[in-house]
Amino acid sequence: MKQDKRKITVQIFELPLPESDRIEFIDVANKKFENILERIEHTHPKLVRKLWNPKEYIDEVLKPDMLPIDKDYALSLVESFLIHHVIGLATEADERALHLN
Repeated sequence: MKQDKRKITVQIFELPLPESDRIEFIDVANKKFENILERIEHTHPKLVRKLWNPKEYIDEVLKPDMLPIDKDYALSLVESFLIHHVIGLATEADERALHLN
C-alpha cells in the first residue's frame, strides 16, 4: 500500500497577519536583513538599520491579491525580495549621509 506523503501546509487567508504569524514573519525578515547587510558590507550600516522597518516591509511584500497563500511560500517571498529592499535602503542611506556631510 502506497502512503500519501503530501505535506500539510498552513495557508494564510487574510491580512493583516494574525499577531503570532506577524511576529514570526518579522523575526525572519530581521534575521535575513542582518545577513544581507553583513554580506553587502555597506559604508553606513547604522543608518541603514535606522531606515529598516520590518513591519512596513512585511506589509509591502504580502498583498491581498496574493491570498490565499501558503505560509512557507510567503516566508520565502519575504526572504527573496529583501535583498532588493536592503539595497534600496543602502542607497537611501548613502544619499542621506552625503547631505549630512
